[in-house]
Amino acid sequence: MNRLFRFSSALLAISMGLLLVFPLTIGAADVKFSDVDPKKNNWAYNSIYTMAQKGVLSGFPDGRFYPDRPVSKAEWTTMIARLFDKYKPNLNAAGAQRLDGFADVTSQHWAYKDISEIYDYSFPLGTYGFNVRGELAFRPETALTRLQLAQMLYGFFDNRLMDRRLTGSDICSVLSGFKDVPIQIYTDSEDYDDARKGDGRYLGNGGFSDDYSRVFMTLFMSGGAGDCRLGTDDFSNYQATALASLQSSGIMTANQSGYFRPLDKITRAEAVTILDRIYNYLNLNGWLSDYSTIYLNDAPGGSSGSGTGGYTSSGGGYGSSGGYGSSYDPYGATNPGSPSNMSIKDYFDDQGVIVKDLMKDGEIETGVDVGDSKYLVITLKSKEKVDLWVSVDGQLGFAKMEELPLTLPVDGRTSVGIKTKWRDPNLNKIGDFSVTLSAQLYKELPPKTKKK
Repeated sequence: MNRLFRFSSALLAISMGLLLVFPLTIGAADVKFSDVDPKKNNWAYNSIYTMAQKGVLSGFPDGRFYPDRPVSKAEWTTMIARLFDKYKPNLNAAGAQRLDGFADVTSQHWAYKDISEIYDYSFPLGTYGFNVRGELAFRPETALTRLQLAQMLYGFFDNRLMDRRLTGSDICSVLSGFKDVPIQIYTDSEDYDDARKGDGRYLGNGGFSDDYSRVFMTLFMSGGAGDCRLGTDDFSNYQATALASLQSSGIMTANQSGYFRPLDKITRAEAVTILDRIYNYLNLNGWLSDYSTIYLNDAPGGSSGSGTGGYTSSGGGYGSSGGYGSSYDPYGATNPGSPSNMSIKDYFDDQGVIVKDLMKDGEIETGVDVGDSKYLVITLKSKEKVDLWVSVDGQLGFAKMEELPLTLPVDGRTSVGIKTKWRDPNLNKIGDFSVTLSAQLYKELPPKTKKK
């Protein structure tokens, strides 16, 4: 049964006291890393410790995790193999799909088993290349760049990380917003074909380049004004589809300014949060059981559900199984749009921020897994009047824009769902309808923030 209450300054403490406290399940032996700081690494803190408890990752003999150290392809593969323990595509492949091995990964290599069981010929880009003798090479100790990992993710999990709902126009639109991933749109097919031939993206043997020190131009075709679509260049199509899908799902995103940082190395902390986001994405779509027997939520703090930055659902939604339709209305009338069960449609960036145009893209629906944090601060900026529904472990409340920022004590809670409510959605208006929603987790009571 949901008890509805309103989050106001005077009643906040009392209201939160009505919530049930769900004690955390104590997992395996406690893991501590001397260099994982709850403040500096707050965006990855829960992901790191949750997966360490499950044995997905480990530290070094000196007691450190080295969160800022670049992750290698071999390390990434081993983390994938441990978290998604049922996922062995090459082990189960047959015929032309099966890959017999890599020249630079012998049976003595520490990650040989994981590499040889996962990678088959269904990984078209970012995964392997050729050595000077023309042999297939994996380069296991290579430090992954953000672009290379995005390309690799095209092939993972039966392509389920790729959003097939995205049209060529959608993909073009997303890539147009990236300031550091260059694109070129051609109206002439011959010019398009010439552009993909001379820059080295294709090797003489027909394979793709594995030069990850550069960003190859992503090519699109156009039939005229307002038309942008995928062409015949496989390299561009794989890369563009991967980047647009990962941006859409929140697994890997550009920042608010539109920078994806394609040549930046993926750090160990970033790799763990990306793994967590993939886990949650597969879980939310009902696919997780195809790939994993690991249940992260029974580790201390549960899954961090790190969407893009450590603030999304760990799967399963929030509250009852009922969907929308609460009879509570903060304005004194029945409101059919108040959520008793919040879904995850939007994802925070690495700073814990979502920016969305309500007129164009609809209301924000998102969530925060609080882990072992004690306080959550929610802020919102908008020229329009926008209020918030807030669900804490299924208990629903409402906060007017005038009451924000909102500081919630979440010690002992599990998840917080957040949904915006545009107070006056007049579709005939002309103006700025963007909303900036921020969610920040703290171990200690944060300093007071002035209300806007």
